[in-house]
This record gives sequence, C-alpha cells and structure tokens, in this order.
Amino acid sequence: MLWLGFSLGVAAWCLLSLGLEKHHRQLFARAFDPRRGRWLRAAGWLLLVLDFALFVEGWGWSQGPVFWCAALMLSALAWTLLMTLAPRASTRVAIASVVSALVLMPVWMG
Repeated sequence: MLWLGFSLGVAAWCLLSLGLEKHHRQLFARAFDPRRGRWLRAAGWLLLVLDFALFVEGWGWSQGPVFWCAALMLSALAWTLLMTLAPRASTRVAIASVVSALVLMPVWMG
C-alpha cells in the first residue's frame, strides 16, 4: 500500500510541476500552453485526492491521513531530487510510477 501511495504521489507531483511554465519548458521543447498547464495541474490534484482516499480506505481515518502525509513528503522529496539531478529522466520515472500504480491498484483493491 505504501508503494502505491508513493507512486501515485510521484505521478501527482510530476503533473503539478509540469503544469508550471518553468518546469514544462525545462522538460519539453515546445511552448507552454496555459490551458494544458491547467489540465496538468487539475490531474495532479485529482491524483492527490485519489491517493488520500486510498490511504483512508486502507487504514481508516485514524492512521490513513498520517501515512498519506508521510508518503506525500517522501514522494515530494524524491520528485524534487529527480527534477534537480536528472530532469530529462524524470518523465520516464513518473511514467514508470504511474504504470506501477496501475498494476498495484487492482492487487491492493481485490
């Protein structure tokens, strides 16, 4: 469950950062479109809400938010270090984290 939360957190931070003009230009050669940025940020926030719901579903209201905050901090740290040290590889890592989350979600849910 923690890996699922961590990987969704990395994907959410990826979408949130790519919704900003600076990071979008850093990773892609094309111009920044503000509408695309809004969609990327909205998708990032949606992933964070889904991540929170999964933690509350898994551990209840007493422990779920605590574990969610821990996974959120670790994923934010990992994404920040990745964007700083290897910005070109960061999108591949984010895609791999989404794929691992999609693989793990059915295993965890059922």
